[in-house]
Amino acid sequence: MARILILLAVVLGVFWWLRARAEARLAEHRARAARNASQRPAAGPADADADAERMVQCAQCGVHLPQGEAIAWRGLHYCRRSHLPDESQAEGGNGNGSGSSGARP
Repeated sequence: MARILILLAVVLGVFWWLRARAEARLAEHRARAARNASQRPAAGPADADADAERMVQCAQCGVHLPQGEAIAWRGLHYCRRSHLPDESQAEGGNGNGSGSSGARP
């Protein structure tokens, strides 16, 4: 019985030592990060927005994509060529084309 208690004390002692060591490392890491953050100039919102590209929405399916990747046509943006409207619809055709109404003549 005494051997079990000694073994338990040793295991708990090692566990306590490892936990204290991990906490010390974490505190050191946080202090180092705080020092580095105070030495580095803060990036303003203008710096973050300089690399950002304007997002636009596809007029057909509604997906958002960067404006540089979108297809601009007649003031609207599309994500792919297959989403561009047919010329008959765009010119105000009679609706007999492959429109989105779903009605067939």
